Amino acid sequence: MKKIVTLMLTLLLAFSACFGLTACSKSSDIGVGDGKLVIGYTIYPPMNYFDETDNSFVGFDTELAIKVCELLNVQYEFKEIVWKNKVMSLNSKEIDVVWNGMTITEELSQAMSITNPYLENKQVIVCKVADAEKFSASATKKGLDATGLEVLVETGSAGDSTVKGLGITPTGVSAQKDTLLEVKSGSNKVAVIDKLMADVLVGEGSANPDLTYVDVDFEVEYFGIGCRAQDTATTFAIEKAIDILKANGTFDTLLAKYFG
Repeated sequence: MKKIVTLMLTLLLAFSACFGLTACSKSSDIGVGDGKLVIGYTIYPPMNYFDETDNSFVGFDTELAIKVCELLNVQYEFKEIVWKNKVMSLNSKEIDVVWNGMTITEELSQAMSITNPYLENKQVIVCKVADAEKFSASATKKGLDATGLEVLVETGSAGDSTVKGLGITPTGVSAQKDTLLEVKSGSNKVAVIDKLMADVLVGEGSANPDLTYVDVDFEVEYFGIGCRAQDTATTFAIEKAIDILKANGTFDTLLAKYFG
C-alpha cells in the first residue's frame, strides 16, 4: 500500500508541474489563478461551518479541501456563495470550485466539470418529534402533500428538486439550516434536507432535540466537487489528491471525526 501511495503522489506532483497547479506556474486557464484555489461554500454542518466554541472554520469538506490543496501545493481561500447561484459564481470566476456537499445531477453535470462521487447522501423529512408518525415510505407522496402542510427546502438544492419531482411546490429559503428554524416556529411545517445534515442537527443530543427526521425511500444521491466546465485538469487533480487521501487513511479519519 505504501508503494502505491508513493507512486500516486509522484504522478500527482508530476501532473501538477505539467498543468500549473503550483504557485509558480501559469494556471489561470484551469481555475487556479495565481496558485490559489477559491472554494465556494455555504454554511452547511457538518460539511462547512464555524465552530461555536472558537469560531474556527471547520467541517468535513473544509478539512478535505485544505488537505487536497496541500497535496497540490496551492493556496486556498473559502468564499461564501448563494447556493442557487453556484454555477454563475463559477462561470464568473468569483470562485474556482463548488465544494459544499453538492449532489451530482444531470443538470449540474452539463454545466460543470464534476469529480467522481466522494460521499453518499439522501434526502430526509425533518419534522417535530410528535409529527414523525405521519410520514412513511408508503404514504401518498411520502405524506408531503397533506392539506395545509408547508414544505421547506433550500432553493436550488437536491431537496428542492426532490420535492418538486413529487409535484409539490415547496417554500424556498437561502440555506438548509434555516429550514429547521422554520419547522420549529410554527405548525404544519416540515423540511426536506440532506440526511448528513439531519444526522448532526436534529434529534436527541443535538441543537434541535424537539425535531427529528424520517428516512423515507428517497433515492440515494452522491456528492461531487464542481469545477468550471473547461477546467477538467483541475477536476482530475482534485480526484487524484482525494484518491491519495483515501489510500493513506486521511479520508477515513475525517469521516470518523465528522460522522462518527
